[in-house]
Formats: sequence, C-alpha cells, structure tokens
Amino acid sequence: MNSERSAHRGRFEVAHLWITTATGLVALGISLYNFATLQRVPEVDVQLPHLVRIEPRAPGHTVHLFLQPTISTRIRTEDVEVITDAGLKLNPADAGVRVPSFYWNESGDWVYDFEANQVNYRRVADPTPLVVSQDKPQQPTILFHANDWAFGKGRYEGSLILHRASSREPITKAFCIEVSDDALKAFSGAPERTFFELRNDVPELESKAAGSSCYHFQV
Repeated sequence: MNSERSAHRGRFEVAHLWITTATGLVALGISLYNFATLQRVPEVDVQLPHLVRIEPRAPGHTVHLFLQPTISTRIRTEDVEVITDAGLKLNPADAGVRVPSFYWNESGDWVYDFEANQVNYRRVADPTPLVVSQDKPQQPTILFHANDWAFGKGRYEGSLILHRASSREPITKAFCIEVSDDALKAFSGAPERTFFELRNDVPELESKAAGSSCYHFQV
C-alpha cells in the first residue's frame, strides 16, 4: 500500500515538474518575443484619405493641394519612427503638360463655418518632423505648394513620399487625379481661397471613369 502511494506520489511530482518546466519555457518564450518586438523599428502604415482638396489660385500662378494621410504603427516598440519630410509628385499623363514641383509648405486643419456652410482652412504649423508611435498616430493636413503651374484636363499620377529618420527607404503611396472639362471650368472661374474637394469613393464618378479609383471633382 505504501509502495503504491510512493509510486503515485513520484509520478505526480514528475508530472508537476514537467508542467512547471513547460510553463516556465512558455513564459520565457513570451518574454523573449515581447523583448524582441520592443527592440524592433516601428512598422509604419500610411493610408490615404478618400478626399483631397485643391486651391487653384490665379490661372497659371499657384496651386495648393491639401492631403491628410493617416500615419500609424500597430506594434508597440521602445523606439519611435520620425517622419522628417513629406514630398509630392504629380505627373501628367499628357507628355506635353509641364510637370509641377510641389513642396511641403505648411500644415493646418479645416474649420467648418456653419453660417456660411463652407469649410475654411487654418494654418497650424510649419513643416516639422512627425513622431509616430502606437500611442501617437499622426493625421496631418499637409499643404503642398506649386508655383507657376495650373491643372489641365486629363489624368495625373501622384505619389506621396514620406522620408524617415531611420535608415529605411522612404514610404511611397500612389494615387491618381482625373480632371474633367467641367472641373476646369469650375477652377478657372473661382476666386482665391476657394477650395475644391476631389474624392475617390463616389460610385457615380467611379462608374463614369470605368472603375477608376482616382480622385475626381464632383460638379
């Protein structure tokens, strides 16, 4: 009887030892994984909005393009990523149209005027670096400025380029803009400080453009 109890106790102690060891190894693995994750350089994700705004000033003089990307990281790390600069390229599909030179002029936000039923732009900051972490995603409204240029009719292939403080390559997000005759008429007849909305998620516009996901001006 005593020998049976001793044997049973021995098996229990061995099983308990294995369970304790396995639990410790799992906990160690989790700790090592968490440590390795914290040491990683943040994986930055960039999403473009469904809406961009443009402000075409005096014909052929200046164009402002306002873009509000969402810049975030889904993984918590001890390090942060810093967006040091933002660039914009806009290449006309028509080879005869001059390519504009856009640069990050400033950042701002939009304020809705209820009485006038319009959205007004307000300058907030100079072009300064953006710190991105899991606890601090960024959603800046970036004003890109181009001198001595105006939109013409046609398609434009665009790229938002975000430069990083880390040694990694810049992040590039592609998009496109379609400008129609109706849009050009609206642009040319508008006074300064008139902002036009272009969207890439309006079903009627997508169907007219054969399924294109480009940004369009809704007349």
